[in-house]
Parts: sequence; C-alpha cells; structure tokens
Amino acid sequence: MGRALEQALAKLREFDAAHPHADTPAPAQQARRILVREAGHALWMFVVQREACGLRNNRMLMRDYNVPGEVQLSMGPMLAASSALP
Repeated sequence: MGRALEQALAKLREFDAAHPHADTPAPAQQARRILVREAGHALWMFVVQREACGLRNNRMLMRDYNVPGEVQLSMGPMLAASSALP
C-alpha cells in the first residue's frame, strides 16, 4: 500500500511539474482532480492497512510521504466511474 501511495503521489507531482497552475486548461484541471482523488484513495488504503496493524498515528506518515493537504482531504474510497460526479 505504501508503494501504491508513492506512485500516486509521484504521478500528481509529475503532472504539477508539467502543468503550471496559472495556465492549466479545463481538461487538464479535470485530469488533475482525478489524480488527486486517486492519491486520496491510495492514502486511504494505506491508512486502513496501518490501522489494521495497530498503527493509528498517521502524522508521521503524512510527513514522511509528504502528502499534500488536498490529498489528505480527498482521502477515502473511490466512487465507480459511472456514478462519479464531475
């Protein structure tokens, strides 16, 4: 689960490096929102796994993996694509 989180965060960081926020067109903004949701889902899966092992303090995890606040706020299960709202 940790590797999945690392990969999701890397994709988001690569996207941000390639697309400055000021010049991002609407389709790219949607693609970024999807990356943030995917990273939030990966974070949720990792936190659930850690909690199942008795590791309940996630402050170090957020710091060590350098998880952005927006990813922390989107943490949770992903909705099915057909029922996801835009």
